[in-house]
Amino acid sequence: MPQLAPHIFELLHNQGVQHAFGIPGDFALTLYDALAESKIKPIVMTHEPCAGFAADAYARIRGLGLAVVTYSVGGLNMVNAVAGAYAEKSPLVVLSGSPGVRERRERDLLHHKVKTFDTQRRVYEEVSLYAKTLDNPTTADADIHRALDYAITFKRPVYLEIPRDMVYAEIEEAEHQPPPIKRTDSDALTEAIAETLEMLNRAASPVMLVGVEVHRFWLQEKIVMLAEKLGVPVCATMLGKSVFPEGHPQYIGVYNGEVGHPYVRNIVEESDCLLMLGAFMTDFNLGLFSAHLNPASTIYVTSERIAIKHHEYPNVRLEDFITALCSSKELPHHNPSGITPMKPRVAPANGKMSMSSLLYELNQFIDSNTVVVTDAGDVLFAADDIQTQEGTSFLCPAFYASMGFGVPSAIGAQLADPFRRAIALVGDGAFQMTGMELLTAKRLELNPIVIVVNNSSFASLRMMGHQNADFVNISSINYAEFAKILGGQGFVIETAQQLRQAFHLARESDTFSILDVRISPDDLSPASQRVAYLFAKTLKG
Repeated sequence: MPQLAPHIFELLHNQGVQHAFGIPGDFALTLYDALAESKIKPIVMTHEPCAGFAADAYARIRGLGLAVVTYSVGGLNMVNAVAGAYAEKSPLVVLSGSPGVRERRERDLLHHKVKTFDTQRRVYEEVSLYAKTLDNPTTADADIHRALDYAITFKRPVYLEIPRDMVYAEIEEAEHQPPPIKRTDSDALTEAIAETLEMLNRAASPVMLVGVEVHRFWLQEKIVMLAEKLGVPVCATMLGKSVFPEGHPQYIGVYNGEVGHPYVRNIVEESDCLLMLGAFMTDFNLGLFSAHLNPASTIYVTSERIAIKHHEYPNVRLEDFITALCSSKELPHHNPSGITPMKPRVAPANGKMSMSSLLYELNQFIDSNTVVVTDAGDVLFAADDIQTQEGTSFLCPAFYASMGFGVPSAIGAQLADPFRRAIALVGDGAFQMTGMELLTAKRLELNPIVIVVNNSSFASLRMMGHQNADFVNISSINYAEFAKILGGQGFVIETAQQLRQAFHLARESDTFSILDVRISPDDLSPASQRVAYLFAKTLKG
């Protein structure tokens, strides 16, 4: 009979999980013993939120991530990061140690307890798709398989709580029952494809808008094939940036309503057939709801909902729809030669550094061996004008938008894909939340490049009409010197020449680098300038 925790780790390793992020604690020590004995390498972080962010980024690249924490003080400390993974559909497995089954019965007032022994599990029910305490050897195996199936199938976090006296408990193997997923109704699929083909064949200016689910469900190759068969312009949402190769001749840029580039906005909003595949229609993806999309010209396809004009097709899976459409012989073909890629709204530095010149130099530096991670704030909106070189080479929290995502996610990304260099673009406010995690990068001999936009403020709050408020100003340090204290290398950047030299030295380094880019608090990325304008316009009514 298999033992509970070793069985879980074996199943996770078989799914491609090679690293587990977390922090041990007394209720999780036995669980960490089992982890250390497994084929999965424990990655001990400095703070549980960082463990959650790193595991989230790992999951976005590998297809499954793992965080292992202790009871309450660890698990509850990580809730925010797991909430972000849930909101943005990242398949993260959370394992938490907890008080033993026997001691729960015999000792009511154990440390780390909040309200009841089930408090943490009930909290996780709100930020995960499946949450279970594994306290029954008879049902544990079925619960484990169900949790992993839910995470892999629905691309959401799941939570398993393991009492410390159950870690090595022998459990009964259960017959594997697949999760109750949505099944495609063949007649509904036929009707949906027919209506889609009718719209595409009638349209004079169709456009594809692709989102993050294209990556989550591993549909990139089919999407590229579909785009090339149609010969139409392709754009992405901010959350889905890089799921379609940005060097492809049909790719025109990120669509983000009035926040985004006018060229992309006009092509999308003037289209007479907008094929939206795997895209979340959130306020960030729609330029703070400044988008003007005509439902009568829209085909909206996600894993949760398919709507074509005003018709709903609830019993059709995203994967089946895209596969059927891609293989159809009735697809029209348009001449793609007239498609012009969007040119980033950036320019070389004229004197001191600006966000525009920083993005310009970053675009020159990025290559096919790079994965870019941005944090929340101005750097997130700045992604509109970043040009990546490979599919799925960009990660960001563009829906949940939690600050602190960037640095730990760069670590998770580099462990998930060791063949690509991670670059984190973070504001100084976000860096102060999770930048200490570079100690972990040093210990693991990782070499991410962290660009800190040093403007001594929460720039995203300043652009919301609070330029003169005291609470948008933050403390500042010399981040280049801080890098050296942590064991890496640091560079103060005030000119484009200094930035180019720092990029060169950072690329050649085998340790992490912090590029301390000094920018005025009033300077914003091109996209954030549009956000500021929209906020001001909203405030004026």
